[in-house]
Amino acid sequence: MAKAKGYSDPKMEEKLKDRYYYREYSNPDFTKKVHDLARTVNHMCFQCGTCTGSCPSAPRSSYRIRLFMRRNVMGLEDESLTDPDLWLCTTCYCCTDRCPRDIAPTDVIMAMRNIAYQRGIVPVNFLKTVQAIYQSGHGVPNNDVNRAVRVRLGLAKDPPTTHSYPEFLPGIRQIIDHWHVKEKADKIVAEAEKHG
Repeated sequence: MAKAKGYSDPKMEEKLKDRYYYREYSNPDFTKKVHDLARTVNHMCFQCGTCTGSCPSAPRSSYRIRLFMRRNVMGLEDESLTDPDLWLCTTCYCCTDRCPRDIAPTDVIMAMRNIAYQRGIVPVNFLKTVQAIYQSGHGVPNNDVNRAVRVRLGLAKDPPTTHSYPEFLPGIRQIIDHWHVKEKADKIVAEAEKHG
């Protein structure tokens, strides 16, 4: 079996061999849970590699969506959720557009991210983005440099978002509060900075 770039763990290589379905490592409930969240036929992936070949992140990183699809089919929950590459997907949907089996790999990744979030497995930078959205309505708030460029281009200095309509910010915060996302983000970020 060819080694996947960035994955040199011999135990993982053994688990991902195509010859067997490793029941002792498997959690079929994970595959079902991902299916229920993603609403796609994730178990039908036959590892053609079109998803990874289509992925704009793959040539620039160690991200391989095909690997996550394989882990999902095999029920490898911990390996899927604890791999930091899970968060490298840009959700461009190239893989979904090109999948010959009409699977939505992007939705599988989003489902895995949701499960990881429920378990508190989220990179701190993502949670800091949640905090920024709560504060300003934007993951990347506007700044003076962007405002100057916008004015030079003949645009309003602030885009037609919460920068121009701050009255919508309480609604954004209400949605975030309803799902306790900010509360959880604050807790995990504080814990990471404490041990940091």
